Amino acid sequence: MRLAAILLLAAIPATAQDSPYQRLDFLIGKWIGVAGEKDTPLGAGQGAFSFLPELNKKIVVRRNNATYDSGATHDDLMIIYLDGPADKPRAIFFDTEGHTIRYNLTFPKPDTAVFESDGTQPGPKYRLTYWMENGGLNGKFEVAPPGAGYKSYLNWRSKKS
Repeated sequence: MRLAAILLLAAIPATAQDSPYQRLDFLIGKWIGVAGEKDTPLGAGQGAFSFLPELNKKIVVRRNNATYDSGATHDDLMIIYLDGPADKPRAIFFDTEGHTIRYNLTFPKPDTAVFESDGTQPGPKYRLTYWMENGGLNGKFEVAPPGAGYKSYLNWRSKKS
C-alpha cells in the first residue's frame, strides 16, 4: 500500500509550486490601483492592471491602463518570460508613449519583485517594484538619469478586483 501511494504521488504532474514563475504568484490576478496627487507628476490617478499566465503558462503578461485627473492616459503591455538554461526571469515592456524597456527580475524578499532595466539601452535606467503590504499590492516606478541615482516617479496602491 505504501509503495502504491509513493507511485501515485510520483505520477502527479508538477504543481505551480514547481513553476519557475512561483515567485510571481503574488502578482497573478486582476488589480485596481489608485495614486494620490503627490504620487505622480500627472496628478492623482486610477487604473486597472492584470498579471495573467498565457501560452500554456510559458509567459506572464501584464496589461495596464491608467487615467489621471490631469486628463493624461497611459497604456502598456509587459511580457515576463524565462531566458536561458537557468530559467532567469526577464521582461520586455511596451507603452503608448513609444517606450520599450528590457528588464531583469530579482526577488529580494518574499512577495516582492523588482524589475530593473538591463542597462544595455542608452539613456536613463528604470526600476519597477511590486510588494504585498497589508493585503494590498503596492508599486513604485523609479527613474535614474545617466550617472545619477534612482528617483521616484510613480507610486500606487492596489487591491484585487
